[in-house]
Amino acid sequence: MKLLPTFEIEGAGIRGKIEKKFTFLKPKYQVDFNGWQINGDFMAWNYDVTDKRGNIAAHITKELLHWGDTYVIDYADPADELMALLLVIAIDAANCSGD
Repeated sequence: MKLLPTFEIEGAGIRGKIEKKFTFLKPKYQVDFNGWQINGDFMAWNYDVTDKRGNIAAHITKELLHWGDTYVIDYADPADELMALLLVIAIDAANCSGD
């Protein structure tokens, strides 16, 4: 049983997990997904996703002043499009979970 949200991601033969960690001021996540690392500011929604070699797989930003949550996902390899989208959805769900 977990107290903080955990999201499992599965798609295109890749499985992973995002776990929200206990912190006081700023949300922190442990990401085990596609061998990627995430660097940046989750709350400001500006972050880069890098692959195992340190290359940027995706750059994510949140568009402000829209009716719903709107994100821009720039990716280097079209094969990473779906994986980047799944990652953004899981992080957004963790941010909005109320925990």
